[in-house]
Amino acid sequence: MKHTQENYYRFSFKNRRGFVLPFTMLITTLILFVTTGALTLLTKQQYFSKINKQTQAAYYAADDAISCATLIDDSYTGSDGLGIFPISSTTPLTYMNNVVTYVNTRQGTSLTLADIRCGQSQIFESGGSPIFDPLFTIASTEYAYHFIYPVGSALVGQPGIEYGQTSSYNMKMDLGIDPTDPLAIMHLYRCAKVTINKTFSFRQIIAQGYSSCNLGVGSIERAVVNTTVVQ
Repeated sequence: MKHTQENYYRFSFKNRRGFVLPFTMLITTLILFVTTGALTLLTKQQYFSKINKQTQAAYYAADDAISCATLIDDSYTGSDGLGIFPISSTTPLTYMNNVVTYVNTRQGTSLTLADIRCGQSQIFESGGSPIFDPLFTIASTEYAYHFIYPVGSALVGQPGIEYGQTSSYNMKMDLGIDPTDPLAIMHLYRCAKVTINKTFSFRQIIAQGYSSCNLGVGSIERAVVNTTVVQ
C-alpha cells in the first residue's frame, strides 16, 4: 500500500512539473500582449495629440489671415467704395495706388502701398521673410474670375455674370518669442496663403493656413473661406 502511494505522488508531481512550463509561457505571452497594446495605444495618443496641435496652429493661421485680409480690404477703400484688392488686371497697381491716395486725402496721412502690412509681411510689395515671401500676384488673364450673380449683373456685360479678378499673397505672422527657447531669441510664426476672388458685387477670401512656415514634409494645411455678396 505504501509503495502504491509513493508511485501516485511521484506521478502527480511529474504532472505538475509538466504544467508549470506552458502556464508560465501563457502568462508571459499575456504580459507581452498587454504591454505591446499599451505601448501602441500610447504611441497613437502621442501622434494624434501632435496632429491636433498642428491642426490648431494651421487653423489659427488661416483664421488670422482671413481677419487680416478682410480688415485691409474694408479699411482701404477708394472713391468707388470698393476695397484695395483689384477687380481687374488691366491697371491693378494704378488702382491700388489711387486707393491709397484717396485714403491719404480723406485721413490726412501719407501712406504708401509698402505701409500696408499683415502681421510681419508687406502685402503689396515683396520684401518679407525669405522663408515665406509675400509675393503679391495678380492673375495675368484679364477678368480671370467670374461670379454668377443670382438676380443679374450690376455691371455691363452678360446678364447674371460679373467678371472679376484673382489676386493672392503669402503672409507671415510673428507671435513673439518662443517660450521653449532658452536664449529667448527665436520667434514663433504662423504662415498662410491668401487668395482673393473679387468682382464688383462679390468677394471671396480663401486663407490656407499651415502648421509650419517652411512647408516641409508633415506640414498640415487648413483652409478658411469668407464670402461677401453685395445685394
